[in-house]
Amino acid sequence: MPNVKVIGTIVAIIIIVGVISVFYYYKSYSTSQPVTFNNNFRIISLAPSDTQILISLGLGKYIVGIDYYSYQLLQSLNLTKDVPSNVTVFSQISPPNISGLLLLHPTVIVVEEGLIGSYIDQMKEAGLNVLITNNDFASTYSQIENCILKVGEYFNVTSKAQQLIDWMNQKISDFSNTGNTSVAYLLWICPDLSFYTAGGNVFINSIIVQAGGINVFANYSGYPLLTPSPLLITKPSVVIAQEVYNLTYTNYLISQYKGINSSNVYIMGNLATNLLNEPGPLSVYSIQVIKLIIEGKAPHFISDNWVINNLNVTLPVF
Repeated sequence: MPNVKVIGTIVAIIIIVGVISVFYYYKSYSTSQPVTFNNNFRIISLAPSDTQILISLGLGKYIVGIDYYSYQLLQSLNLTKDVPSNVTVFSQISPPNISGLLLLHPTVIVVEEGLIGSYIDQMKEAGLNVLITNNDFASTYSQIENCILKVGEYFNVTSKAQQLIDWMNQKISDFSNTGNTSVAYLLWICPDLSFYTAGGNVFINSIIVQAGGINVFANYSGYPLLTPSPLLITKPSVVIAQEVYNLTYTNYLISQYKGINSSNVYIMGNLATNLLNEPGPLSVYSIQVIKLIIEGKAPHFISDNWVINNLNVTLPVF
């Protein structure tokens, strides 16, 4: 039976690819009025990027329910202390467990348009109050910061939102680099060696550029599925791949790309992948990861332990 880490990785990829079909259907944030807190306030967050924002804004103590991937990331970084010990963890994001959400009597549910946008009307019809965010559509850090401001306005903590934005901008400044190293990013490698990658108008491209790289697939849009030919033709200086099932199998797949030098290949483990794929506050550390890879200062397998022991990943709480 596949382990939880494998399942999490596979589902995360499926979610990313699913965003393609709605990528250009860019909706605005919920325009609900700011709320007033009391001791009975109850928040449910159904996306890791939203959970990061809520915790950083000092709202973690009000969270009564989160998705499994949020909780998995908090566990990896030893941050479960920032949410109540009895928080309910939902095993799936899409489709949402509406009856389970209702049982928690939430004051508001924070949801990502890109993940469960097609179910929002059903949630509202069930009587649930929904705050819609859209970080999954972000292509730049400024768009993530705009989301933080909107969430801060809704929860009436705008000063904390600005503090979080300032923290992010400082980290971005600390980690960013200029350069022209060609980088190929492989989101998922299929058995036939076709692969999903990141085009020039998505968030991963922005991270590569901030780290001093040039995305060799920047001329594509969204998250295209490509055959091996474009990879071999571009001859990237660095190939970064997300782990497929396990390290051994991923290395085997990459070895089948004739002409790719193994010394130029770096494989991202679960935690590094989550930092890069989730467009929230913690994604600033993905700039550091890619920068160290480009500079040849990272191991060829970016394990969870390496990230924890070398990057000092912290989520500020204001």
